[in-house]
Amino acid sequence: MPPPGFLSTYHKYKRDTDVVASWLAVTAKQHGYTAPIFVPPPASVPVNKSNAPPARRLKGKARKEAKQQQNQQHDVNPSNINKNDAPDLSPKPKHVLAIRDFVPLAEFIADKLTTSPSEMDHGAGIPLFFSTALGRAISVRKAFSTSLGDIKGHLNLQANATHAHFVNVLEKVLHVLPNVEGSSGGAFNMASMKNAANAVRDDSSKTTKSQDFNFFDVLQVFEPSDDFLNAPDAVPLASSSSIDLEYTVKYDDSGVECVFAFAALLKDLINLREEVGNLWNEYRSGKIDLAAAAVGANLATELARSMEEEMAPLLKKYDGVSVMLPQFFTAACNSLGLDPSQKERVTDDMNFACYDMGVTFMCNVASLLTAIRAAVPHNPQAMSSYNGKFGWYDAKIAHQENTNNCQLWAQEKAALLEVVSDITLLFELKGIPVHDEFARGIKTMLETQELPVWLCFAAQNYLDTLRLFGPGVIKPLAEFHRFHETTTELLGCVNMAEYTSDLKKDVKNLREMATVKMEGKDIFSIVGAALSHDSRSERAKRPSSFLLHNPLFCGLWIHYARVLFHEIGVKCAAKPGAVLCAVQLYAAVRQQQQNSSAEVLEWPEIDRLLAIQGPGAFFVGAEPPESPKAHFKNYCMSRGISPANWLADTKRRKAKGNRVPVQTSRAGIRELKFGAPASQWCAARAGAREEATSTSRVWNAEVVQNILEWSGWFEIKEEEQAKKDEAAEAKSQAGAAVDGKTKTRAKSAPARPALTAPQLVHDIAHVIHAEASDLVFNYFAIHEMSRGLLEQVRANADDIGLPHIPHIMTDVDIAGFVFAIAAEELAPSSGQSQRVLDKVAKGMRHYVAADSDGFALG
Repeated sequence: MPPPGFLSTYHKYKRDTDVVASWLAVTAKQHGYTAPIFVPPPASVPVNKSNAPPARRLKGKARKEAKQQQNQQHDVNPSNINKNDAPDLSPKPKHVLAIRDFVPLAEFIADKLTTSPSEMDHGAGIPLFFSTALGRAISVRKAFSTSLGDIKGHLNLQANATHAHFVNVLEKVLHVLPNVEGSSGGAFNMASMKNAANAVRDDSSKTTKSQDFNFFDVLQVFEPSDDFLNAPDAVPLASSSSIDLEYTVKYDDSGVECVFAFAALLKDLINLREEVGNLWNEYRSGKIDLAAAAVGANLATELARSMEEEMAPLLKKYDGVSVMLPQFFTAACNSLGLDPSQKERVTDDMNFACYDMGVTFMCNVASLLTAIRAAVPHNPQAMSSYNGKFGWYDAKIAHQENTNNCQLWAQEKAALLEVVSDITLLFELKGIPVHDEFARGIKTMLETQELPVWLCFAAQNYLDTLRLFGPGVIKPLAEFHRFHETTTELLGCVNMAEYTSDLKKDVKNLREMATVKMEGKDIFSIVGAALSHDSRSERAKRPSSFLLHNPLFCGLWIHYARVLFHEIGVKCAAKPGAVLCAVQLYAAVRQQQQNSSAEVLEWPEIDRLLAIQGPGAFFVGAEPPESPKAHFKNYCMSRGISPANWLADTKRRKAKGNRVPVQTSRAGIRELKFGAPASQWCAARAGAREEATSTSRVWNAEVVQNILEWSGWFEIKEEEQAKKDEAAEAKSQAGAAVDGKTKTRAKSAPARPALTAPQLVHDIAHVIHAEASDLVFNYFAIHEMSRGLLEQVRANADDIGLPHIPHIMTDVDIAGFVFAIAAEELAPSSGQSQRVLDKVAKGMRHYVAADSDGFALG
């Protein structure tokens, strides 16, 4: 089960109570509790001999799929998860524990701890993870219950007696257990937990008068004190104290629990929106690139969607987001003495005094999306292009300091109407490579006629981004066009003569995708003008602003194209083998020069390739060979053949018919590997695809955490932190000594962080930025350079001393002759065997000195 940081705020606190329930039930049962302590889940149906389905053995495809699903439950490696689908990897509680059983279970355990401490000895008393979960559950739910007394009138809620009763039960458990001695002989003390709970409780009860009440106090409930933030996770890490979450709590299905869940969701979305803004600010300041910021912002919407879908069954019982969101907005306005329905003019869309509150609670965009949904029922294709009826978005006007709320709303309404009409084209046009989550949300809304809060979140992020960039929004579009111009230029230089038909097709498609302009116009402008019924209208003459106003989409397109450039380039460079042989020749030349104290050759592009791919892609072993014989052996084994093939026929074992068979190498052929794993995952997820938008599974936080883990991001961060710690420690120890000895600090292995959703978004953006340098490495160019080197070696075969080379031999085979002569397995046609690498080095030095400008994609 993942640590609490992997979950939404609501499920974190819900899970705390599951931890309490599971520990109470399991511990009591282990020590003789015999009364019934659970009820079956409501959705389950008891299975007995009369209603049990007949057992049958699965066959064929069904058996294979069942086995894959079973393996998937035990393996959360991202490489085993479909890149476009996120399975539910979290184990579910097996039983439902009634709230009325909590106190009897706690009393039974307390009695056992008092009367039979030795019997409880193997359980190590009451564990810390239990006290952490219990204290956290009490403090947050108690604070919420207190705030609920102030807001229930605004939300039209009934009395929260059931919710308050649950809090009272948890408090009784708290007071039953701390008064006993633990099996270790030390008193079980929850004073720190009580103090933290009381601190939250006291803070939440300071504003009991309605005139002093601020609705945002409800959201602050989910930000407990520092003691709680620094408390250990509610999941035990040590195997000796681990516990499976076998039990869950039977919550009441009242509106109070729904409000609790929705308030937690709003708090999560507010935090995520803040992180999205941070990413765009990092891009503007040059800390991360456009693609990284876009991938992170897009992921934020998907995480928002996953958190909402986790609690969707509960929200739907009370008419869902369409009711809850306006109620929260109204309650927030009322708490500040504002009435959303009180408009200054009858024609106004809203009370503009509530505009900022509408931005915070995403009600402004929700109202506009609702109107759009009603105008285009069940038919996205019926969405006509925006004709400017409410004006056009102007970044300069929207960004002026003296712009009032009425003017801001007019600008944002125009911006949203413009982009929604263009979004519908994404799913109709061919050649558009990516679909961002905002676009998918619009398509989902028009098809299902439902407005989820995560779509309001995505739309508000779109408007937030426009407001943040202001007139500077032109910068991402300029970068977008510059990237594709560079890409088409580099691909135009690719010699595809020796590539397979599939690779030629891939290169051609990538080149077409990178051609984003035709006659100076982008595809959205061309199609928008074509769809306009009046060629003289302003819409027909006006270029589309979809790309101009959409840094998110531009960044995702760049990222997608980079990944394709990388994947196709690796395939093209790997197949013929020229790169493999060039790297091996370069390593052999450098090794001989180092041994002879000669000037060592430098080939920056090959050095960079080695750093990206690692030695294992070119050498059989962790390091390059260290002698000519070892280089010759490595060449043979890396191509899948045994060095024994170079021995004289008389020394080789013969097969039937007195034939000498070709012996293969068990080491296997060396192959180039795809890099930037996190980038590949995110590109595949953003790629245009057919899906049932209403039922497709989204990436949740656990999947994202596993992607970061698999990509090695945490190891990179730990190494960087270790260097900082070593530098700080060295500085602090300089000249300091106690009793003649320098102080040293014990080092411990770093623990994996339990990341929140905003932290996941931040880390994904930064790992995408870090991987960009690997993606833009030009494998097409390195292949051309490697092939040119081998052609040069072949052309100078006589000068180098290579024996007669048959015409049918490829340039890749020429490297084998060089290594065989250097290893003295073959005699040179002239000169000495030791001189062959020196002559290759001389030609290589002249070749490397050639100009390599335009090597990287950028």
